Amino acid sequence: MTWLTVLQFANYLIPLLIIPYIVRVLGVEIFGKVTYAQNIISYFTLTINFGFDYSATREIAINKADKSARERIFWSVLKQKSILLLLSSAGLLILYFTFSRVNDDFTLYLFVFLMNVGVVLFPTWFFQGMEEMGKMATCNVLIKGGGLILTLFLVKSSADYLAYPLLTSLAYIIFGAGAIIYVIKHYHIQYTKSDKTVDKNIFSKSLPIFLNNLFVSGYTIANLTMLGFYVSNKNLGYYSGAFKIIMAILMLTSTPINMSMYPTISRKFAKSKQIGISYFKKSMFNLTLISILISLVTFIASPVLVRLLLGKEFESSLDLLRIFSILPFLVIMASLFTVQGLYGAGLQKYAPWIGAILGLLCIIFNMIFIPVFGVYGAAWGWVISEFIEIILAGSLFYRGIKSE
Repeated sequence: MTWLTVLQFANYLIPLLIIPYIVRVLGVEIFGKVTYAQNIISYFTLTINFGFDYSATREIAINKADKSARERIFWSVLKQKSILLLLSSAGLLILYFTFSRVNDDFTLYLFVFLMNVGVVLFPTWFFQGMEEMGKMATCNVLIKGGGLILTLFLVKSSADYLAYPLLTSLAYIIFGAGAIIYVIKHYHIQYTKSDKTVDKNIFSKSLPIFLNNLFVSGYTIANLTMLGFYVSNKNLGYYSGAFKIIMAILMLTSTPINMSMYPTISRKFAKSKQIGISYFKKSMFNLTLISILISLVTFIASPVLVRLLLGKEFESSLDLLRIFSILPFLVIMASLFTVQGLYGAGLQKYAPWIGAILGLLCIIFNMIFIPVFGVYGAAWGWVISEFIEIILAGSLFYRGIKSE
């Protein structure tokens, strides 16, 4: 968990450290435009990951001592992610011809999209399953730190806004290439022919998780997407500023907890339902206290965070960040029931139903609230949806455990 926190520090906090510089150099409007491009491309990233970070992690964790099985899983996931990258590239071309925002600034969207090459290469799921993240976390910190320094030197004015996403994407590609070479050499991964049984097994287990993640995007990244149809780039910039701060907090807290606990709880549920439930209950009390504390600190520190990270030009982001401050508690608890509960116990078949209901509800909330309340409507739509996720995921987890 400590090493994963270091990894998330590199992935999210280091890019956040450059925000005070970037927002002041680019200004609210261009910052909003760049963030909107990152938002659109995140749908392709979601597609390429396809739930492998959980399904493949579980398979690697269970087959940790079986070298032959690990090799088949490794090449199967890499092949499927590569295919999804090609399909996503075709999707980007379709947007070029159908969506004016992409057509008007295609180079920006292309530079952001290049990050997905690194997403394909970097085997996060393999390291999670093997529970060995130390070296990769250290390497990630060095590379992202290098990207930060290059950004400081190369992005000097709003005219250099294309260099910002390009440097970020190059960091992902370099790190991904280095990571996959390390895995192949360190773990002696030998190439194996395509195994249709393994492919089908991983795909079928990933599909429910992908569908759930896709539906969940309806109340996270889709909020910003829908805002693009109703508000100006300036308002997008205000929302994006608060969004990036809260996402960094969530990634530094919720994600390390999920990643570190998931392989362990998967093995415990694989041993017996009783062992898994016991571990789950012990974790629940501690996570509740931790998540409440994080939300309180975020709320109290909101003025300081906005002033230091975004500057006076982003004063309108303060109220948004205060609304978002309850999310660490909500997201950690929702993830506890969804990731550790449903996924860990092998009950991922329920996940798409949760995501479908929440995604639909959030889209309805956005259609009602955003035209009236603008960015605040999108923020409250996200918060309400997380409340509902806790209720749904908790109910289905306990029902699924009882029935099995």
